[in-house]
Amino acid sequence: MLALPVFYFAGLAAGLLVLVLLAFIDWKIYHLSDRILLKWYHCEAMPLAEYANVHSMLYTFSDKVSIRLPKPFIFESMVPVIFSVGSDDASKIVMSRGLLELLNKRELEAIIAREIARISEGDVAQNTFISMMAGIIASLSTAALWMSMLGGFGQEGDPAPRFIRFVAMGLVMLPAALLVYLGVSDQVLSSDAKATSILGQKDNLASALKRIDTEIRLHSVEYFNPGHAQLFVVNPVKVNSLYDIHLSLFVAKPDMTQRLMALSSSGNVN
Repeated sequence: MLALPVFYFAGLAAGLLVLVLLAFIDWKIYHLSDRILLKWYHCEAMPLAEYANVHSMLYTFSDKVSIRLPKPFIFESMVPVIFSVGSDDASKIVMSRGLLELLNKRELEAIIAREIARISEGDVAQNTFISMMAGIIASLSTAALWMSMLGGFGQEGDPAPRFIRFVAMGLVMLPAALLVYLGVSDQVLSSDAKATSILGQKDNLASALKRIDTEIRLHSVEYFNPGHAQLFVVNPVKVNSLYDIHLSLFVAKPDMTQRLMALSSSGNVN
């Protein structure tokens, strides 16, 4: 769109130059989007000495499905979440400390196998880029909240700034959600089923999913950017009040009951 007025006012050469520059910027952002999201969550490389079991699981499962070994990262959050980011040639699996502390060994093994199954679908780079862009758009509503507070409209919990954020959410959440729906590929049930094939059984994955879902529903109080919701194995974005109603636009995954029923109806793979 920017190139059109340049073509009109400055001529063909200037317009082509702008197109080339925009294409380069888009390419650069696409290939840096995984690093941006790692910085977003303050992720650190997972130490081999402390988490040798996780590294071993990643090696075993990635070799089993013939994908390049993903690098594990950890970030400080007590909400049990796991997600993958990456570029066309490399993937990273990110786990919260809460996830590592919540699950037992077999459940952790199952949820890692599930993430490997998702990576093997081949759309991590696309999902990373789309989620990063949607997250930036969704963040504008939070920026409106802080600007209203700095402008003298009260504290975070007061009605005025929350209403301003509510209005801002109405403006930015729809395009962010449309971007996610149109651009993110997330075959939830397929990934769940493929994980059971990797594991050779289904019970540990079902147990891990139930434990994560229960912990998020009952105890999670942290805010997660809704633009990133499709990255997570279980969606941690919650609608806590009328002011958060726009977040329901990002609840696109099958609910946990449906996922557990699908797992239950599948047979064990030996």
